[in-house]
Amino acid sequence: MGGYISSPHILVRRNGGEYEVGCEDLMIDGTVLGDRGIFMRLYYPTDQKPENLQSHPLWLPRPQYAHGLGEYLGQSPQKMNLMTCTVVGEKREDCIEHAPLSTKLDKWPVIVFSHGLGGSRNFYSTYCTSIASHGYIVAAVEHRDQSACWTFNLIEKNGELVEQPIKIKLIEKNEKNEFKIRNQQINKRVTECVKALNVLEQLNLGKVPEKILIGKKFDWNQFKNKFVMQTAAVVGHSFGGGTALASTAYTTDFQKAIVMDGWMFPLDVNQQEQSNQPTMFINIGDWQWNENLDVMKRIFPHNDKNVLFTISGGVHQCFSDFPFIFPHWLAKKLGVQGPTDSNKCIEAAVALSLAFLKNGKEEAQKTMEQHYSSFMSNEVYGREKFKL
Repeated sequence: MGGYISSPHILVRRNGGEYEVGCEDLMIDGTVLGDRGIFMRLYYPTDQKPENLQSHPLWLPRPQYAHGLGEYLGQSPQKMNLMTCTVVGEKREDCIEHAPLSTKLDKWPVIVFSHGLGGSRNFYSTYCTSIASHGYIVAAVEHRDQSACWTFNLIEKNGELVEQPIKIKLIEKNEKNEFKIRNQQINKRVTECVKALNVLEQLNLGKVPEKILIGKKFDWNQFKNKFVMQTAAVVGHSFGGGTALASTAYTTDFQKAIVMDGWMFPLDVNQQEQSNQPTMFINIGDWQWNENLDVMKRIFPHNDKNVLFTISGGVHQCFSDFPFIFPHWLAKKLGVQGPTDSNKCIEAAVALSLAFLKNGKEEAQKTMEQHYSSFMSNEVYGREKFKL
């Protein structure tokens, strides 16, 4: 059931495509890949239909994710338990667990998705399932750099798998080493995005990864020769937006980047200078500030295929699931709904992403002008306005 004062049980897709969406979690042992391995959720087209509500995965699979989010927000576990019980309940994602890959196309383009600070692999399910429903494979990474609200690793001890929690790292305001810490985190995040892409490459070659810790029973062989790796893109929100840029600076295996309200602070000079792949920025004007926009201003001229849009009246969280977890009145009270309805914002983000991924800057610009110009523009602004 949903919570007592909840919105609908399933977080429905926005601007959905022709396909149903399947999903499967994949965790690979770090002794194979180094560091702490990789943990991600794959969203992909499927021909299967949901049999019942339980076919859909829980949006909040464990209370630790809520507790970690509460720690990030300065709220107690007790308060988060009350919130999840009364509001979140058994809210579910709009996808089908363990479903087979669709057979309607021979190959599918791939995307790696990076979550924001305090996020997780499933906190952006509305965006990820919407994109997947249009025929994309989306690998949503759950980062182990201590930027996720909470996550875990499985390690082998005495022949048994033991859970190793990885909690969020809280940094005090004006911490003198903040840039060093955040830059180390973004480098770790880039490594994980590249690993996610490498895993997709291996699956496409028909090589099932060794030492799968979560996802052992899933038929990974069905992905052989099914991915279009040549057009791989990386997408992210906030800290994940910075991660997307840093990932394109690290490797040209990512052909495009989409940065949703990106946080630029963690990027070092080299990452700023080397982010040269075609990039689409989608900003929330009320969230941005001059120092952040200055970095975008330096990166933007690197490629004449870059494009930038600003949403007026939106909120930073509108790219995530949070505006849709709560009923509208409560979402407004909690600050995750702004004057411009978050439904419109996420619909625009999905439509512009699809246009940019398929046909680049010109198609994204055309889509904005035809459908979303009432609350979007190419103007760049935070506290002050200037043109790129």
